Amino acid sequence: MNIEAGSFTGYDLTAIKFTITEQGQVADIQVAMPSKDPKIDEMLVAAIAKMPNWTPGEFSNGLKVKQSFVLTIGNMENCMVNLLNIRPFE
Repeated sequence: MNIEAGSFTGYDLTAIKFTITEQGQVADIQVAMPSKDPKIDEMLVAAIAKMPNWTPGEFSNGLKVKQSFVLTIGNMENCMVNLLNIRPFE
């Protein structure tokens, strides 16, 4: 399924949270902020679940750690971005 043009309008924003484990595997996928279309949410969760393993986070002493991420799709001008504690890079 593709996300059709116009699915996100105005200040729409969707956020998917997930964790990369110490082994680099994707885990704990959650819809943090649903879209207006449950099919889009399902597609995003499925796409993240299918990602290949990542290189896990690692301290300088070699200790591997899990990390949490939030994937946002939509308008980053949405006021909800502040509630997700996400700041766009400038």
